Amino acid sequence: MKKKYEEILETVVRTFLQTHEPIGSATLKEKLPFDIAPATIRYYFNKMVERGELAQLHKSSGRVPTEETMKRYWRRHLKELEVLCDAMDELARISEKEDFFVLLKPVRPNRLKGVERVGNRYLILAFENDEYVLRYQAQVENFLRDLVGYELEEVKQIARDVGMMSLYHKMRAKNDEEITAINPEAVIRMAGERSGWAKHHIRRFLEGDVIEELPSGLYFDPTLPRGFMALRTEAVIDETPMKMLCMGAIDHDFGKVFKAI
Repeated sequence: MKKKYEEILETVVRTFLQTHEPIGSATLKEKLPFDIAPATIRYYFNKMVERGELAQLHKSSGRVPTEETMKRYWRRHLKELEVLCDAMDELARISEKEDFFVLLKPVRPNRLKGVERVGNRYLILAFENDEYVLRYQAQVENFLRDLVGYELEEVKQIARDVGMMSLYHKMRAKNDEEITAINPEAVIRMAGERSGWAKHHIRRFLEGDVIEELPSGLYFDPTLPRGFMALRTEAVIDETPMKMLCMGAIDHDFGKVFKAI
């Protein structure tokens, strides 16, 4: 009974992801891998509604999975966060169709190699792939020399935390050049549907900060508005190692981008 119950619930979710329509007993009967009477399906439906796993939007309509059911489904099936779509054009096409917002940032080592003083006028921060020039200050020089060996992202966050905003904004500008945002309009629509989502949350996503702030994993509310989900992972897109974040409505098909086990 338990196995049959779980198979019915899983099939409801998979079918809903394909159709985005309430699922009735006749439709579900065609999708199930075993024979079952429509009356028995309706019995299971009622149990699932009682348990908060399905919802019936109207008395005469079929059932749809609840938000909690979708969370459990994605946690169960997207454990490995393996990306199926490894081409930028295809990723953009799917994101447009499913209304996903995607951030991509190349992964490359970029440690601070040294701090060079040019007379008493400038400091040059030499990273593996970038250089940044600041006005010379003895205290700043000593502070930055202690950061030799740190990654650029770590130096950027430290600069913000200690109030070195000139350096922080220079690094932010470089960071913005490296980030690719696919379908950013989706974030605006998500925020519009959830007016309680503060503007600073939207900015973190649109400006790309969130791709560095979040470790790999699945994210729901309160990181996102209720009803939405994000996946943060590493991927290889167009043969380039990337940090990747994919965000969208929880009842849209993330299985088109990620391998659902």
